[in-house]
Amino acid sequence: MKKAFPLAANETAHNRDRRAQLLVLKAEDVNRADQRRINYSLIDSTVSKWRYSANSTKS
Repeated sequence: MKKAFPLAANETAHNRDRRAQLLVLKAEDVNRADQRRINYSLIDSTVSKWRYSANSTKS
């Protein structure tokens, strides 16, 4: 995880809280993207060809 930016002497508590929240949200985005890549890699791409019959007839 990235380190927090150095705080300026005149920075308010609100700005510090917002910056901390931004860092947490960015870390969560990275974690979600990693989990999505893992989930997508586990999908069996050959499953769909067995789900539907190729020679289905319409009435």
